Amino acid sequence: MKVLSFILSLLLFQSVYAQDSLEVVYTQEQQDTLAKQRFIDRYENVFMTKVPTRHMFKFGLTFSPNYLFAVENSQTQSTSYHVGYEYKAFPSFSVGTEVTAGGGWGSQTDFSGTLVANVYGRWYYDMKRRIKEGVNVNNFTGNYLAIVAEKSWGIAESNYQLSRFGTEFGLQRRFLNNGRIEFAIGAFYQLYQKGYYPALLSYEQGKKSDFAIVSRTSMGLAFGDWRRNRNAAICDVLRCDESLSQQWKLLWPKIYLSSRFAQATAGLAYERKLGNLPLSVNAQINADYMRIVSSLRTGTEARRASNDIQIWPSLQLRYYLDTKEKLRRGTGGNNLSGVYLGPHSDFVYYNSETIFSVGRPKRHLGAGAALGYQQTLFGKAYLDFALSSSYNFLKPGPYEKHWLSAIRLGFGLTL
Repeated sequence: MKVLSFILSLLLFQSVYAQDSLEVVYTQEQQDTLAKQRFIDRYENVFMTKVPTRHMFKFGLTFSPNYLFAVENSQTQSTSYHVGYEYKAFPSFSVGTEVTAGGGWGSQTDFSGTLVANVYGRWYYDMKRRIKEGVNVNNFTGNYLAIVAEKSWGIAESNYQLSRFGTEFGLQRRFLNNGRIEFAIGAFYQLYQKGYYPALLSYEQGKKSDFAIVSRTSMGLAFGDWRRNRNAAICDVLRCDESLSQQWKLLWPKIYLSSRFAQATAGLAYERKLGNLPLSVNAQINADYMRIVSSLRTGTEARRASNDIQIWPSLQLRYYLDTKEKLRRGTGGNNLSGVYLGPHSDFVYYNSETIFSVGRPKRHLGAGAALGYQQTLFGKAYLDFALSSSYNFLKPGPYEKHWLSAIRLGFGLTL
């Protein structure tokens, strides 16, 4: 009996130990493996990190400080159109070229704008390591250091040309089949062929060369020699079914810094839904600053510094037109993305010590309407394209108009 009891106890212990060991190992391994694989698949499908690419054509928009033509009618930052081509000569090195064009009309000036062409060489400094680790293949998704040579032709009060050469640090991301976004900041030596700063014609600026630090943001479409990924789900980027009731939005800053000219743009917004309705309140403030240091030739050369500052808060009630339809079809969530329409109010404070204040309202308190489209990207970024117009209830000065209209394309981070 003792022997039989011992054998039964041993068998029972072995059975319990084996069952417990098998269950723990199987369950834990399966959960971790599946979760990790889902994350890897989603990341690769969105950012195309495992899609080999050697040729890429680029089309889209570039957002940069407006430092090459007269600052007038809030044109302290510019949105330009660009087309370019990049070729991967080696896994870590590429060469490319890009042409950018932009400009506009002011109430006191004719058309002002620029045409810019550049060539560059890029070193994707972490590409070799990522390929070796198996998390990347030879393509254009990565961080880089670049050497850039650029030529600009401008139309302002007088035509001008600018050449510059320098280095740039940036990051480029491909997403889905044809999406692309890029951020960069660079340091450049620049030379004006005609010997002046175009924005300083009235100050008789005579300095021909300068050093500058410039930021750049671009986004748009990309086409190349890659296979289309049929498994790339756009909702992995747009988070279609995500419910969102509020968000802080930080406008991606734009800067231009040199010894004679400085310009910066920043913005912050907060948006909150009203209950479960497709309504929200969006409060936003944008700020622009410009500083000019010039030399006045009045017998004896003297230096003069002047500043422009503009603060532009606004308040909107947004009705998202397609939210109910997306919920009904199951193609979207109750969030803050989509086409919107609603009343718009704003206040503009503008103070200038330069000639660019001629014909510009110093104060604006207005009400009107806004129409736009907003989309959250990756749950971490946003894109907001808006058209707004408001009537100024304050008494305008000479050459000033009652209506203030604006077209804005905002891109930044959600907090």
